[in-house]
Amino acid sequence: MATIGVVRSWSIEAMWGVIDSDETPGGCWTLFHSVAVEGFPALREGQQVEFEWDALDSPIHGCSFYTIRAWPAGSEPYVAPASESPFSSRLWAIAPDCTARELTEADFPPVPPRIHADRTTGIVRTCIDEEGWGVIDSDATPGGAWSHFSLVEGPGYRSLTPGHEVTFEPETMVGGTQDGYHYRALDVRKVE
Repeated sequence: MATIGVVRSWSIEAMWGVIDSDETPGGCWTLFHSVAVEGFPALREGQQVEFEWDALDSPIHGCSFYTIRAWPAGSEPYVAPASESPFSSRLWAIAPDCTARELTEADFPPVPPRIHADRTTGIVRTCIDEEGWGVIDSDATPGGAWSHFSLVEGPGYRSLTPGHEVTFEPETMVGGTQDGYHYRALDVRKVE
């Protein structure tokens, strides 16, 4: 059952605030992800809201309660439509006047096309296991090809051993470099 309350405070930078009601003495701590509105998930100080809440095991920011879901009083809570993808995210730009605008693909420069080449053979120059990447030298990649452990074929944590021979698909980095390298090694396979 929903409770009626008034937003005591809301921090646009921290994306949380406090809702006051008779049922939640001392206030109800509210995070942005519990704000059930279409668009930017924020509330305004002094705004009347309906909200669902529960008790906390220990107080957070002086509040003994937390918000499960909150929405403007007199309306229905917004439920986002189901996504075809198991993962989704949204990105917002917040202006100094605390207005927000959702960023879309049109706000970002186009991704440069990938330039692939035929598989080649190379020798592992170095591998930095702590950082998960290494460099492979080959005639097709002057200066070396950068490779991430996730691009190495095999199960579990994959690593490269300096001096070992590998085959890979070289890709030219268009519009920049990766750690200073102009090539990236894709689908890296150890030569047995």
